[in-house]
Amino acid sequence: MRFHQLKEIYEHVMEINQELNGLYSCFLENTKDERTRIFLHYVIEKQAENIQGIKKLISDESIGVLSTWLDEDIEHQISARINSFKAKPDVSIDIVLDMTTEIRFQLSEWLLLIKGLVSSETVKTHLENLIEFQQLKSQQLMHAVHRMDDI
Repeated sequence: MRFHQLKEIYEHVMEINQELNGLYSCFLENTKDERTRIFLHYVIEKQAENIQGIKKLISDESIGVLSTWLDEDIEHQISARINSFKAKPDVSIDIVLDMTTEIRFQLSEWLLLIKGLVSSETVKTHLENLIEFQQLKSQQLMHAVHRMDDI
């Protein structure tokens, strides 16, 4: 189905973040390097906070904004890409960071595409907030990597 409500877009972003958390858990089960394991514990905790943040964004949105119809398919390539990463379960911090950066970039690109299709300035603003929220989480991850380098 091509038409979706904004609420479905938010929910899909949340699902992608849940899938990322599942990927990190898979890595944690299979990674031997202690520094990487510490980093994965941190990322899993932060990802859970991210998911809660998205849930809060959804619950704080007005029904009018969430009910906005969009003429765009829900993408499924990001989920497929996350699943493809499970083939390499023993990872390093750099690999985790590269994979996460790739996924977050694809997600941002998709959200920017949707934003470009929306005519309502209010809805555009809310999509920008979601994009900024996701970018903030990516920046926090980068800072965590730099802190790990100091250990």
